[in-house]
Amino acid sequence: MTHNLEKKLMTSQYDADAIVVGSGFGGAVAAARLAQAGFSVIVLERGRRWGLGEFPRASKLDDGWLWELDRGLYDIRWLDSMASVQAAGWGGGSLVYANVFARPFEETLDHRWPDHLRRKELDPYYDLAAHMMGVGPVGDDPRTGKTPPRTQLLEQLLAHSDKAEATVRPNLAVTFGDPDTWRPNVHGAQRRGCAFVGECVIGCNHGAKNTLDHTYLTAAENAGARAVTDAQVQRIEPRDNGYTVFTSTPSDPDAPRREWSAPRLVLAAGAVATNELLLRSRDIHGTLPRLSRSLGHGFSGNGDFLTLAELRGDREDMTTGPTITTNTVLDVPEGRRPVWYQVQDGAFPPPLNDLLDSLLPARKARDWWRRRVRGTNPRQTFAVLAMGKDSGKGRLRLDAGGDATLAWDNRWQAALYRSQVRVGPAVAKLLDARLYNPFTWSVLRRTITVHPLGGVRPGPDPATSVADEAGEVHGYPGLFVMDGSVLPAATGVNPSATILAASERAIETVIHRSGQPEWRAPEWDAVVPAPVPEDAAFTSQSKLRNATKGDGLVFQERMTTGRGKHPRVVLTLKAEIPGMDPFLADQAHTVPMRGSIDVEDVATRAPIAGTLSLFPRGRHEAMSYALDFHDDEGNAWQLTGTKTVRSRNPVELLTGLTHLRTEITPLDPGTGESRRLVLTIGAADLVRLGTSISGKGFTLTRRLRASARFASFFAGSALRRRSPAPTDGPRTTTSPGKGPSSRR
Repeated sequence: MTHNLEKKLMTSQYDADAIVVGSGFGGAVAAARLAQAGFSVIVLERGRRWGLGEFPRASKLDDGWLWELDRGLYDIRWLDSMASVQAAGWGGGSLVYANVFARPFEETLDHRWPDHLRRKELDPYYDLAAHMMGVGPVGDDPRTGKTPPRTQLLEQLLAHSDKAEATVRPNLAVTFGDPDTWRPNVHGAQRRGCAFVGECVIGCNHGAKNTLDHTYLTAAENAGARAVTDAQVQRIEPRDNGYTVFTSTPSDPDAPRREWSAPRLVLAAGAVATNELLLRSRDIHGTLPRLSRSLGHGFSGNGDFLTLAELRGDREDMTTGPTITTNTVLDVPEGRRPVWYQVQDGAFPPPLNDLLDSLLPARKARDWWRRRVRGTNPRQTFAVLAMGKDSGKGRLRLDAGGDATLAWDNRWQAALYRSQVRVGPAVAKLLDARLYNPFTWSVLRRTITVHPLGGVRPGPDPATSVADEAGEVHGYPGLFVMDGSVLPAATGVNPSATILAASERAIETVIHRSGQPEWRAPEWDAVVPAPVPEDAAFTSQSKLRNATKGDGLVFQERMTTGRGKHPRVVLTLKAEIPGMDPFLADQAHTVPMRGSIDVEDVATRAPIAGTLSLFPRGRHEAMSYALDFHDDEGNAWQLTGTKTVRSRNPVELLTGLTHLRTEITPLDPGTGESRRLVLTIGAADLVRLGTSISGKGFTLTRRLRASARFASFFAGSALRRRSPAPTDGPRTTTSPGKGPSSRR
């Protein structure tokens, strides 16, 4: 049942059953669900409704770009030690976000995340939100029939590395398909297919972006919610077992203040504005004096970091496609702990480039320099967007004018920023590009966030938290917070999906508490589990980190039979230790090996692969090889062999480590005869082996450390290893699935 608002106004002391402040990700969910549950709802939004074709495009700041100038699209807040960029308008941040619908990886959520905000609890609500927003990955450009060049470029970047699975196409809240045909979405709002113009972050003038005004807010208005735009909340007061909010009119500063009252008040103005309203209510107006002293604590910029990549040479247009089309998950060790973050491509819209260009001096000279000297053009530039796990230890407070400011120490997350900055040169080299950090970081060491979070920590204890798991503020029944403020730390991914899912769960709890314990969103029956491509990327990188912990090492060795020996055998191998930590922890000290083998009258430069057990614990041999190859006729063979050390005498030690007693055996006895022989590493090959040892790591320091650890292990093990008695030939065999083992 839907309440009749006009009837409600005549019979009640309140204007509505609930007032929602803000129409962003949290407010839109709250408005839709409360209205669908039969409550009368008023949504107060300070910005305007942006219609099709109304988003700014001219290269003039007063064309609707800035809130401070003419109630424009972007509101940039300088919070002293960080800048926050947010949107103003019916639909909140969804108007200018990059559409990414991503879930945080459970392994990256630390102790600050309570159970009700973890994946196990929220996954069904993520699926519900994905259905509401109509998400899916980018496909082919309808104009060309091909994947956007920027997508291809980023997908190829790591395709032939051990991080190939780290790059995925994330789900996007975008309608794909015919860009010329309008069709209703599940909420009845008319949408048409994406035109791949790359302008998502400056407002979609085409009608393909699934913003909140065409999804949750459409559902809210369909259910009877009343939208009031051009209404900015200035003050909150408890009154008559409810709350009254006082609003100004941004388009007319001289207009009289308006009052709105309801027994339920949902604050969803975004992390900065919501904290600001509550701090003013406690510390300036004195209307909410019992608010927790932890209010404003735990603010996070979600680890946001932005770099611009300018491709050299004659390259394809990098501005096409949705703003973000790929997501690369990185799990990088920095010091003693891993640093998780993700890197995304970002289209740099030509209208935004033109605007920024118009604001800088010497435009003609800069154009000449770019075209003639550097050989680039604006359409070869794109953004490299990173976000990760920052400290989340910022504190929002009020300055002398009553506006929010931020106490923030960048030193805590130095490992994150250091790792993110290092990505730049690596990407530049792989892409043949120049990368530029914004001056706010390179000069001022101030970050910019488009994902402000925190300040209203959830929890049961008012001494350490501000609100409970439903977002109800401690000490003030009926007052709720449902936006990024209630996320206790950085998500490490684009947070909009988490805000949606957390708000879905919270508002469902509120409705249950309000006398409808069985209520559920009407869309649940149509929901199917949505794909989570980022989980596969996170899982692959988690496994890779565990396998490469301590950084790796490679070396090459070449062994041959002596001069005049028959059959003549040449074995060339490359060893690669993925990570020194797992290698040293492994009892067998297993090293993957691959290369080629020449066996006279059997195989010519045949590929060979297997393992080397290097100074295995509890065994006498110094090294055990187990390698497989196919002969020139396609028959399978196995090479097994050992190296033994019988004395610490330098000559005998060197002899033991350079002589491999080998048996080459056909796996099918009918295809040939076994051969026993000795392979040796000659003097020249021994020098080449030593110079081929190279550490693997993201920095020179880490590569040198890995090499030093291997050298220490090898020298110590060789000096300690002694074989009890000589043998005439190899004494090893290979059990299926177990590698080489001793024949005793």
